[in-house]
Amino acid sequence: MNSLLRLFFSVFLLLTSFSVVAATVTIQNFTFTPGVITINLGDSVEWVNQDATTHSTTQDANLWTHDVSPGQSFSQEFTKPGAFNYHCRFHPSMTGTIKVRTADQSRLNIGQGIIAATPKVLPIKLNLTGKIANDVYMGSYLVNAQAGCANCHSCPTYAVGRNPYNGELKQFNATTYLAGGVQIEGQVSPNLTPDTTGKPAGLTRTEFKDLLRTGHDPDVPGRILQVMPWPIFGQMSDNDLNAIYAYLTSIPKAQTPANTCNMGQ
Repeated sequence: MNSLLRLFFSVFLLLTSFSVVAATVTIQNFTFTPGVITINLGDSVEWVNQDATTHSTTQDANLWTHDVSPGQSFSQEFTKPGAFNYHCRFHPSMTGTIKVRTADQSRLNIGQGIIAATPKVLPIKLNLTGKIANDVYMGSYLVNAQAGCANCHSCPTYAVGRNPYNGELKQFNATTYLAGGVQIEGQVSPNLTPDTTGKPAGLTRTEFKDLLRTGHDPDVPGRILQVMPWPIFGQMSDNDLNAIYAYLTSIPKAQTPANTCNMGQ
């Protein structure tokens, strides 16, 4: 297994190992605040009791119930989509609702948030003209939150002072985002941004999908790519690959840096 595949496998395990506390509900003055919260599938909600009396968070159909003493907290993970109404069993007038997005809705929300949420994770402007926005946002999720394309195709990957490996708040380098120039095992990654005709890396959608399915180098006939983990990405559905392509057509064109750098730098 080469170093790129080891990195991909490690990142995959990391991404699938943790539930995120996405929202906090404050219990104060006999009220759940905010009363309605929308979260992604797999996220957790934390209730923090700031009242001087014990309250509970009890789902109306008893899917969960927990008494929360003053100054204490309780977290609940949500693994099914839907709307979950809850109340305090001691004070039934206290009510709240947790709305959980479906898996696809969660991916779309994350993909859009990477570009649009504050603080900015990726400060670029997408070109959505003539495109289906949800396809682009799904592509953003796959490229940025699953495949980790920036690690191998952005030089450097992170903005100055925003490298998470240094304990800094993460922000991708927008100037050279996916413009290639990363040196990996003696090879330099290509520029994936749109060319003058709007095609990412100069590839049509058919050529792009063929590359990921077969690994055939479009620039060198007969050569099979040895560093790009196409055997993994090629297992994605047509819808996923189409979404990735739609996203790559929407990002700004960027020049490949004159000097190479290391992966994830």
